[in-house]
Amino acid sequence: MEASRRDFINIALGGMGALGALGAIYPILKTLAPSAASTTEAKVEIDIDSVSELNVRVTSWKGKPLFVLKLPPDLSQKYDYKVRENLKNSAGKLNQDLLGDKPVFALIGVCTHLGCIPLWKPEGSDAVKAAYLHCPCHGGLYTPWGDCIGGPPPRPLFVPPQKIEGNKLIVGEPGFIEQLI
Repeated sequence: MEASRRDFINIALGGMGALGALGAIYPILKTLAPSAASTTEAKVEIDIDSVSELNVRVTSWKGKPLFVLKLPPDLSQKYDYKVRENLKNSAGKLNQDLLGDKPVFALIGVCTHLGCIPLWKPEGSDAVKAAYLHCPCHGGLYTPWGDCIGGPPPRPLFVPPQKIEGNKLIVGEPGFIEQLI
């Protein structure tokens, strides 16, 4: 059977249409697929000695900002944070109950309201007379341990699994925090 010129044009146009459809579908599928940073079992090691007291060291873990804090041991006794007791983490506790006795710890630096990145205010402000985290977009306020003290956030900041080995904080491995809460 001999192919006519019309058959050749139909096959060529069909092939170009199929390539165009694949070209349109590929970016959609690529966008819907999780990023490599969020699917890897990431582990971050932070030298505790490199984090100064009442300062935040910002790094990343699984594609999210990670706040590493070193607080003075008497901070919770020195200031009375008005924590919203009804807003607890997925373990049913306040973050301070889990992190309060640790010399250094890490929090996921993403506001639980709409995903903005909070700012660290070590000197406090007129509204809060102690160190705190403030999400400027919608007014979310958090204690240094990530518990809610004001604004619209529906829960405390997330706490990743972490442990302390010697002078290193290792985020991404179970330890004093076993899993993401």
